Amino acid sequence: MKHTDTVVYEAARILAVPDRTLPERKRVPAGWSAVPIGPAGHELKLAWSGLALQPLLASPHTSARLRVTIAVEMREVLFVEAYLLESGERLGSFDIRYAYVFQPFELPLSLQQVEAVIRQGIGLRIIETDATLWVFDGLQNDEARRFFTPHLMLAEQGRPIGQFQKRMLSLDSLQPFGWLEGCVLDGLYALRQVTDANRVEQVLDSHLSEYVTEDGQLRYEDLHGVPSDGRFSGIESTLPIAVIAKRQPDHPLVKQLVAYWAAHLVDDKGVLSAESSITAEGAYTMAYPMAVLASRLQSKELAQLAIRQLLLRRQKLVDGRDLYGIVSNGGDRRIMRNWARSYTWYMLGFVRTWMELQHAPYAAEISGMEELTAEFRRIADIVVSLREPEGLWSCFLGEPETGIETSGSAGIAAALALGARHGLLPPASLDAAREAMQALEAYVTPDGLLHGVCQHNCGGLVLQRGGYRVLSQMGMGLLAQLYAAVHTESLEVI
Repeated sequence: MKHTDTVVYEAARILAVPDRTLPERKRVPAGWSAVPIGPAGHELKLAWSGLALQPLLASPHTSARLRVTIAVEMREVLFVEAYLLESGERLGSFDIRYAYVFQPFELPLSLQQVEAVIRQGIGLRIIETDATLWVFDGLQNDEARRFFTPHLMLAEQGRPIGQFQKRMLSLDSLQPFGWLEGCVLDGLYALRQVTDANRVEQVLDSHLSEYVTEDGQLRYEDLHGVPSDGRFSGIESTLPIAVIAKRQPDHPLVKQLVAYWAAHLVDDKGVLSAESSITAEGAYTMAYPMAVLASRLQSKELAQLAIRQLLLRRQKLVDGRDLYGIVSNGGDRRIMRNWARSYTWYMLGFVRTWMELQHAPYAAEISGMEELTAEFRRIADIVVSLREPEGLWSCFLGEPETGIETSGSAGIAAALALGARHGLLPPASLDAAREAMQALEAYVTPDGLLHGVCQHNCGGLVLQRGGYRVLSQMGMGLLAQLYAAVHTESLEVI
């Protein structure tokens, strides 16, 4: 069991595991283990003693969730039904769409249902299709990874922001290597300003050790679940190197990334050679890490290249007051107009690049800083004008019918706060960020997870516009960036 003040996690005891085979070419992350969930006749069966849960079961203010966590990336829509083993009574179903590794899914339970689960155990099965879903198992009863096991979570209702910090400052906030984990690493690094910096450093070490070997080599799966050991797998994979370079500029991966860009970046198009479109994401996942490396390596060339990536995106992705998330190299295909996370990537890329380069000894010698500043101020004015009444942003800005999207809201607000803290934006921008921070607390679960996040974009526009929302540690990383920027008075780069 895992106790965190008024939060208790009790991991399941696995009773029966169906005989299923991992998808070809995919693997479970190194050091982790998984079990499958299949259709009827191939159920995963679980049980709990309930001993750790008893104190909170007596409280009328207790919230309960049944959770499983994805162990192998999947790109389909699956419904996982949970039922009581003895009576067969249906408890509900998990709606799991296009899920990635380390992503938790939950089923709310009443306290009466929790008591029934303790008495009877549960079965999990795929319904409506003959498919298999892989989730993490008991993970050798490792306390540090208990969050990722099939578990029952009980928590007393209260102000959850303290629990949010605890979830962040642990392995619970782990995400797949690349842009997802990069958001978390930036959030953790920023929290050094407002919490125990030594603890943050320990958590950063624990996260990075999941992906970086002792001799400095990469070991991870890309967002298709395919092993990508020893190499970068595209523009999405380079964001984590920003924090690695901030902590250790001479790390082998810093040198490897510089060589990767030299070999693959098509400078006049702002894309890597294997990519057919320019994305808003690259402002954050490529331009900003370039600026970090430029700052730490004292490279005027990299600094100029970082600014070039941002100004190319201003040229290609902006159409008046609209921002497109993806534009083909030929410009004949533009999609994701005014998507909230596109604004997050674009704005964080601009402001964090500016923060890294403003005090560089060669700052006066590089061109484009004034244009970068002007564009950031312009886009900030637009997003502030498009806030919804509660102080957040809809999934597609200016289209409230698409629903509030919390990760994009957190990222946009973080960029506004950073801009205001560093004098790029007026104090009203910091006020807007504070309002967003307060509003986002309503979207934090009792044990500190951020919900209301739109799924990653592999499901296309239908998924983004359909109102589907998930829990996400990536979103928590963006919220941590906002939290730190709102609560710190320091102007140190965070």
